[in-house]
Amino acid sequence: MRNTHFQFKQFALLQDKAAMKLGTDSVLLGCFTNVEGAERILDIGTGTGILALMMAQKSNAQIDAVEIDEEAFKQAEQNANESPWHDRIRIHHSAIQNFSSTNKYDLIISNPPYYRNAKNMGIEDEKRALARHDKDLSFEDLCKQAYRLMKDDALFWLILPHQEGLEFIQIAKEHNLQLHHLINIKPKPEKEINRLILAFGISNKIYIESTFTIYQSDGIATDEYVELTKDFYLWKDKT
Repeated sequence: MRNTHFQFKQFALLQDKAAMKLGTDSVLLGCFTNVEGAERILDIGTGTGILALMMAQKSNAQIDAVEIDEEAFKQAEQNANESPWHDRIRIHHSAIQNFSSTNKYDLIISNPPYYRNAKNMGIEDEKRALARHDKDLSFEDLCKQAYRLMKDDALFWLILPHQEGLEFIQIAKEHNLQLHHLINIKPKPEKEINRLILAFGISNKIYIESTFTIYQSDGIATDEYVELTKDFYLWKDKT
């Protein structure tokens, strides 16, 4: 069976039961997210558990990961239990709207459903459609839940397609979330921006914007992408 297993440097990711397989988006988000000082991290919509595992590798934090789909929850739990950080990761089978915690989080991360207003509803696989569309987790709900669960000095990191990201920025403002970081992602130098990595906080801070390119025009990974992902990907030596 294809695409059921992916080997990272320090952990393996099983994904045969998950509707959404591993993609570049989660890896980019996990690599860019700054975990400095974070003692408690929340991953909303963990899927296979990839972001929870990346956060565990990058930090010493206690990590809660929430997943609404039962099969994905079981897969994430298996991946976490078989990882080197099984004692620091807890997977919860719940909608984030129903999730409660006695303590708030220093950092929240999410690769959320992003298709809005029933766009692209021709996706054949029902679970994959659920994972990609915001029917059960709207942008408004995601902002409300992040605000509810984050500490005053926490950051909320996520990745979205370009247009949906611009829309999310406006919705976040309406829910008292201030944009701190914006990373424009380009697939190639000559291509348009197709993803935004965003970080929001409750308090006002200096706004930082940058641009990052994944591949060269010939399709070879940029040196910046290799450097960014070197702690996770098993890159072959270029020399």
